[in-house]
Amino acid sequence: MSWDWSFTLKILPDLMIGVWYTVVVTALSSIVALIVGLVFAIIEDVSTSFRLFVRFWLELFRGVPIVVLLYMGFFLLPQGGLTLSAMTVGVLVFGTVYAAYSSEVYRGSLITIPKGLHDACHALHLSSYVKWRRIIIPLMVKRSAPVLFGYVIGMFRESALMFTIGVPVLMAQAHDVAFQHARYFEPFTMAGLIYTLLNMPLLYILSKHKARYV
Repeated sequence: MSWDWSFTLKILPDLMIGVWYTVVVTALSSIVALIVGLVFAIIEDVSTSFRLFVRFWLELFRGVPIVVLLYMGFFLLPQGGLTLSAMTVGVLVFGTVYAAYSSEVYRGSLITIPKGLHDACHALHLSSYVKWRRIIIPLMVKRSAPVLFGYVIGMFRESALMFTIGVPVLMAQAHDVAFQHARYFEPFTMAGLIYTLLNMPLLYILSKHKARYV
């Protein structure tokens, strides 16, 4: 099969729409994942009452495949009276799943914070709110940053799964134009190249960030 440049240029605007949606859903999913994951980690550390409840949900979302959760959110929720857009379902599913992974990273960084720091906060009569907001949480985020950024990259790649519920991400756009024109070589090859080109700067930033902690 020969490469058709005219066809490639013709479908490029459609692929760029997919790039836009891919960036947007990745950004929104990342915000959900990083914030909810941090909240889960804090709850597990400070509240014995909710610890088992949080742990149950973390293990549930880490154990169920993302595609299954996408289908459940998009097809089953409407049967229960709750209808959400495909994009909302995708963001919530990815955000919640990666929040479960992020929570473990936050908890790992929390363990590395010296006990003496907690004692110092107590000696200075700092309230729990001030201690967490001004000291503990910034340290947790700083120490977790390289791994969390790796999760953001993972969400960017795996956002292609959202095409299964109709979110017009890059993979969905490539799939649509390929089947509309019965020509698959250019759309899927271009999608792969675009994913690679967008991923390379993120990997470079991650490698530079990791180097600071070696």
